[in-house]
Amino acid sequence: MPPDAIARLEALATAAMRLVRSAPTGRVVLARLHEAIDPAWLVDSRGQALARELADAHERACQPLKARDVERVLRDAWDAKPSAELDELDLAAPVAVTPIAQVHRGVREGAPVAVKVLRPGLPRSLRADLALLDVLALPLAVAAPALEVPALLAEVRERLSEELDLEHERDVQRGMHRSFRDHPDLLIPAPIGALTHEYVLVSEWVAGTPVLEASGADAARAARRVVRFAFGAPTLGLAHADLVPGNLLVADDGRLAIVDFGAARAADPARLDAARALLAAVGARDGEALGVALGRLGALPPGDGPAVLALARAVLATHLQGSSRLDADAVVAAGERLGAQAKAAAPLVDRARLNPADLWPLRGVASALGTAARIGAQEDWLALARDALATGP
Repeated sequence: MPPDAIARLEALATAAMRLVRSAPTGRVVLARLHEAIDPAWLVDSRGQALARELADAHERACQPLKARDVERVLRDAWDAKPSAELDELDLAAPVAVTPIAQVHRGVREGAPVAVKVLRPGLPRSLRADLALLDVLALPLAVAAPALEVPALLAEVRERLSEELDLEHERDVQRGMHRSFRDHPDLLIPAPIGALTHEYVLVSEWVAGTPVLEASGADAARAARRVVRFAFGAPTLGLAHADLVPGNLLVADDGRLAIVDFGAARAADPARLDAARALLAAVGARDGEALGVALGRLGALPPGDGPAVLALARAVLATHLQGSSRLDADAVVAAGERLGAQAKAAAPLVDRARLNPADLWPLRGVASALGTAARIGAQEDWLALARDALATGP
């Protein structure tokens, strides 16, 4: 990559890490990156140092809440003792502890439920820190001159604010539960609206195995299903942006359960046709058609289609040519090939634009493919994605 392009990207990365490290809630950001990134992908010395930093942030951000603090949040939300709403509640042993929330098992009207509680004070702190995103405006504009930076930063602020509102998550989850109520492969637990509050979400309990602990055919099916969901859910009007392993279970009945819907946004139907055309052009190795699709999306000038196709085929190699194995080795190899193609990529980066409406869908696709790579599975990934966009999840 030309030296000036490298310098611009390094300046952006440095500014982003400086912001994260200095912000009061920066540890949460780093901890969530740890949940999305496999340390095996970070092979050089800088990558290994980053992996250690992310792991340390995750450990510190995921200290369990004290039982009395959880009970206080529930009392404030329900204006009553937890025992007035639940038959049982195990406060001593949370079933999940994340950087932003904690989950406990309870029983309501004889049925098990999952009780999710946001960390006290975190929503207010993180929303205040979102104002600091403006620090990235200049380095981001320099690194990618064609981007509409203010609109992208506004999108990030709005989506992250929604992610910290469990009433918003309840509404998204309820809609997805209804859409997938009878689905043979996917399970979305129903939220219990009467007990949901801005800082508390109660849902049906899902008995199952964490996706990274599944093995054999169960693991392979989970990898395929999460990728299919990422590409297919937008056809139902929703883009899920956080399909990381911690949000996925292989349910006891064999279905893939998705248990967190905080990071989501409405999908723009008008952009789905262009996305279908883009994948079809890649499959057909048609650079001109790919350029047309990129132009419809506003991502690049149509004339860049052949160059984008050549770059994609050089970096993704066998993953665009039928069945291939997606695992940590494949991710590392793709990264190395991208480095070798940096000179060809630089002018495309300079001209690339990103519609804010595409930011969360792209995050969702990346997280789903990352989860599939952490599981390790063989599939015709391009064909799977094309079919999901055509027929749904």
